[in-house]
Amino acid sequence: MRIPFPERIPLDRAALFALTLFAIQRFEGTDLYFSAGCVAFILIAVLAFNTAGGLTRSSGAYVFFYSTLVVIIGICYKAYLGEPADSNLLDPRTTIEAYVGSISAMLAAVVVNRRLTRRTGLLQNMLKESEMYRASIGCMVFGIAGPLLFSLLGESGVRLQTAFAQLNRLLPLGIVIGVMYEIRRSEGKRSINLSIVLGAIYFFAVGLLGFSKEGMLTPFVCWLLPVCALRYRLSIVQVAACLLAVFVVFHYLVPYAQYGRSFRDRDMTLSQNIAISSRLLENPSDTRNKFIETTPDDAAGYYNKPQGFWDRLQFISTDDGLINATDQGKVFGLWPIKASFLSAIPHIIWPNKPVYGFGNMYTHEFALNMPDEDTSTGISYSATAEAYHWAKWVGVLVVAPLLWLLFFFVFESLLGDLRASPWGLLILVVLAHLAPEGMLTGLIYLVTFGVEEFVFCALFATYVAPLFAVAVLGPDRR
Repeated sequence: MRIPFPERIPLDRAALFALTLFAIQRFEGTDLYFSAGCVAFILIAVLAFNTAGGLTRSSGAYVFFYSTLVVIIGICYKAYLGEPADSNLLDPRTTIEAYVGSISAMLAAVVVNRRLTRRTGLLQNMLKESEMYRASIGCMVFGIAGPLLFSLLGESGVRLQTAFAQLNRLLPLGIVIGVMYEIRRSEGKRSINLSIVLGAIYFFAVGLLGFSKEGMLTPFVCWLLPVCALRYRLSIVQVAACLLAVFVVFHYLVPYAQYGRSFRDRDMTLSQNIAISSRLLENPSDTRNKFIETTPDDAAGYYNKPQGFWDRLQFISTDDGLINATDQGKVFGLWPIKASFLSAIPHIIWPNKPVYGFGNMYTHEFALNMPDEDTSTGISYSATAEAYHWAKWVGVLVVAPLLWLLFFFVFESLLGDLRASPWGLLILVVLAHLAPEGMLTGLIYLVTFGVEEFVFCALFATYVAPLFAVAVLGPDRR
């Protein structure tokens, strides 16, 4: 079995799917206006995805992860539960209008970008296949050991360690390179080797101890993306193992991560962290039940009752709250754009550079149950809600597409066809998280710090990583 790496979605099948969902929503009592908006959103999203080139291009990947994880999965799961799609929302009409307007503006940005951008990325063909194995080992070795080496330098290493932390995507990159190398070297017979397994276990363990869903899922995604991109054929056993892994993550590890965060403390030692994790993992069913018991009924959000990980696969309810607050007169203004671009200035030049948590700031404007002193809780909205909160329809139809166009142009000029390079596949890992919940300020981060990260990763993997692989593999005898 080969998992598809979609370049386009047939529009007639998308239309059939959207109309079927429309009929189910109307049967369940969804307002006609909201159901029609859902159909329009799905069809425009598919058109934008196909126009961009599907998952082979950065713009298509952004459209895919934004549309599915912000809206489509949420309304589909709502239909599965038998609940009207517009229920539990403060202003469903304006919310669905904002989504349809933003996906239309995103389509316009895709069309313009197709005329501007180069087809072959500047970083697309840097790494030779003969160097991939050593590059994979070197990236994983330095990705793990780099912070430890910098810490040995004392105070002089603190700044280096801080700067490296912002650029360090070397461990997931090493896994991606290793999987690509193994599939090509074995002519499609294998997809993993010992170094990939060890790197994935380390990454997963860090995510497990940090109660991070992203940390636990990333190793699996870093394996899955090259498997799809290179059309690797999975056996029945491998498919069954993947399905089992997905079940374990959804059913046990997500509640473990959510519940375990209530025990996390900044002053906690590693041994204390391990003790808490071990206790929660001894009986995962009990941990899951405790998480469900401690989740208040008013935390359900979009659905009538809390749905665990499914609550994280939609942003309709959180976006609706911010959109409704904006319509009450709380328009934020455009100054976060300037602040986000200025945040790209290094600390060496601007030592007292302010750090803004814009999602937290937006929530303080309308959430009555959020203490004024809470400025650290990370809260995310979609790019649509942030654009509307900045300047209402000017934000959605003018500001947002300009920022999308900037991102599409920069990253497609850098990466080109995402299947051709490991950093091309790595941007898919990043966008799976950033496209739905990174807001527009996250896009500005990508076109500033993100460009530095990907250029650093490409240069490091090509020219430096093979040198660090010597510590593990010995010198290259060729």
